[in-house]
Amino acid sequence: MAKYIENDDNFLMSPKNDFAFKMLFGDERNKDILISFLNSILKDKVRDLTLINNELKKEYIDDKHGILDVRAITDKGTNIDIEI
Repeated sequence: MAKYIENDDNFLMSPKNDFAFKMLFGDERNKDILISFLNSILKDKVRDLTLINNELKKEYIDDKHGILDVRAITDKGTNIDIEI
């Protein structure tokens, strides 16, 4: 992961920024990076996953509209909702 260096002219964006996080981990082309990230923090290892729609459907009319940073389902059928 990139380190934040305050006065580095080459520093682009912190991966903790929502936009950068979504581009890094929520893109199908970077699926291997997401799998590696999840395997570093989860007890159960992920071999493969599918990125799915990150919008949460309302159950009730008064529910808020929710959009997660990244949503995925693992090869074992586990849903993973990731919010930075």
